[in-house]
Amino acid sequence: MKHIAFAATVLVVVGLLAGCNTLGRQPKLRDASMAPALVKPGDTGLITVKLNDKRDVVARIEGVVRGYERRKLELYDDGANEDKKAGDGVWTLQVDVPYEAPAGQFLVELTAYNDKGEPVLVKNEKGNVVPLTDTCEVVIALPPEVPAEAGRPPR
Repeated sequence: MKHIAFAATVLVVVGLLAGCNTLGRQPKLRDASMAPALVKPGDTGLITVKLNDKRDVVARIEGVVRGYERRKLELYDDGANEDKKAGDGVWTLQVDVPYEAPAGQFLVELTAYNDKGEPVLVKNEKGNVVPLTDTCEVVIALPPEVPAEAGRPPR
């Protein structure tokens, strides 16, 4: 009888501990993307990322293009700046691709920050504490070259 009571107690404790998983309560960034994913210099794109933040830990989301970290890209969830609805957890930023942008495949890394300006830290699947980030891929293609004859004025 004692063995059955002990086994039942162990099962109850394990069940309670499984429900205390903090990974489900921490904020998450997901579905980061840029539309269109293929752009040319001079084009405009829309970067979007979804945030699940039940405890309102995230105050802002900022992005950088890997390899070009000097320019910060601040995303919005304010119902303005191309954001459709304030507070819906969908953060966006309309970006103009610079005319001098090189062709290639680039990663935009998005990082969540708290109200103190510090990266929000979360545990990953391995249990390591890391900044809350997500990435999206952007491909910049050069426009087709204009034939030399097309650029000449008529005689």
